[in-house]
Amino acid sequence: MTQHWSPDTTNGTWPGPPEIPPHEPYRTPYPPIQPPERSPQPILPTWEEPDPHWADRHVNDLLLNQRVIMLTGLLDEPTTERATRQLLLVDRADHTRPIELRMSCRGADLEASLALAAAIDMTRAPVHAVVSGTVSGPALAVLCAASERAAHRHATFVLAIPHVSAQKSATTVETQADELQRAVDQLIERIATVSGRPGNRVEEDLRSGRVMSAEEARSYGLVSSVL
Repeated sequence: MTQHWSPDTTNGTWPGPPEIPPHEPYRTPYPPIQPPERSPQPILPTWEEPDPHWADRHVNDLLLNQRVIMLTGLLDEPTTERATRQLLLVDRADHTRPIELRMSCRGADLEASLALAAAIDMTRAPVHAVVSGTVSGPALAVLCAASERAAHRHATFVLAIPHVSAQKSATTVETQADELQRAVDQLIERIATVSGRPGNRVEEDLRSGRVMSAEEARSYGLVSSVL
């Protein structure tokens, strides 16, 4: 008779059930392939590069708060436009207090100088000019437009006028000469008014390129005091 195994069977000679090994995940015989490492991305700065002219602008803003306008270097059209805007701004803020104009202009454009002088004429606040370096030629028109004029003792004044270039046609040179003469007449009138000297004498000094010290400029009438 055939004997079947069951859990109730007590016969120890019959083999037990086969052992089933626990389930294990499939393992590959080779290590898994890792993705290639990416090179680190460069770190870009998140700030803006500093403006190399920020210090100059900051100083100019501080001076404007003190009602001081600087005229240095070449007095050309851009410089005149900047100074005119500053005059308008300071005058609008308070026209009862004087505006100090610090001047050191070795070169100047005649038309730009006359335009700035006209802007000073229209400024309600009194403009006090102080010459701290050299003021040459047409820049004297700006100086003469100020209500008060002073100079440091080492300042230099050069009476001179620009000349028309002869590298153009005769008609162009003649037209420019007429325009130049009208502008020179305005310069002569301004210098003659503040100095009390006749116009023909002022014109002679301008054409001869007369150079004066601060004391000589006070005697001439260009400034009223030497600091």
